[in-house]
Amino acid sequence: MTKNPIYCAIDTSSIDDAEKIINQIAPHIGGIKLGLEFFTSCGIKGIEQIERYDLPLFLDFKLYDIPNTVKKSLQNILSYNPTYTTLHVSGGSNMLKECVDLKKELNSNTNLIGVTMLTSFDDDSINEIGISGTVNENVKNLSALALDCGMDGIVCSPMEIRNVRETFGSKLKVIVPGIRNQTKNNDDQKRTLSAKKAIEFGADIIVVGRPITSAEEPGKAAEIFHQSIK
Repeated sequence: MTKNPIYCAIDTSSIDDAEKIINQIAPHIGGIKLGLEFFTSCGIKGIEQIERYDLPLFLDFKLYDIPNTVKKSLQNILSYNPTYTTLHVSGGSNMLKECVDLKKELNSNTNLIGVTMLTSFDDDSINEIGISGTVNENVKNLSALALDCGMDGIVCSPMEIRNVRETFGSKLKVIVPGIRNQTKNNDDQKRTLSAKKAIEFGADIIVVGRPITSAEEPGKAAEIFHQSIK
């Protein structure tokens, strides 16, 4: 393994807290993921501050709206040249294709990643909101749509990695949250796995958040995760 596939989710409402964590974990991670909690508090200035660390950036806003709104929002995101950014595949083919076309038009190198099923879902909870079938079946169908629309990859839980790889091979990058270790509570994540297993199953990028950022020593926790996948 030549590159570190661990992206740490910096889910904080404070730039100062984010920087304290990043200063400790930077030697042991491959990139930083910033999501809605960070952005709705720290905004554009926060992103610019984190950019100074010169680590690959994953802007995870999971865009989902009518195609025109998502396309205009994506254009703003692409101006920051993140390595990855996310759209909900369930936004549909028109939304996805317009975003892929925009990426080409802007000659952007950002990877457009389609969110399939959130890791907080299980079969019962997707049925509750009117989605039929199993999580695994839906991940497969949404991954096929992402590929057909020209997306660069998908987000799925560790439990679907092998199925995605068996079906699509290396045609899609696979980004996997829900990474935990043997002693950590799963919190609100329902479909989780260890970092080592996720890499063995075929994940390209693994996203680790609270097991690192909420640890007493985030730097040590990040180092343990990194060592576990070597």
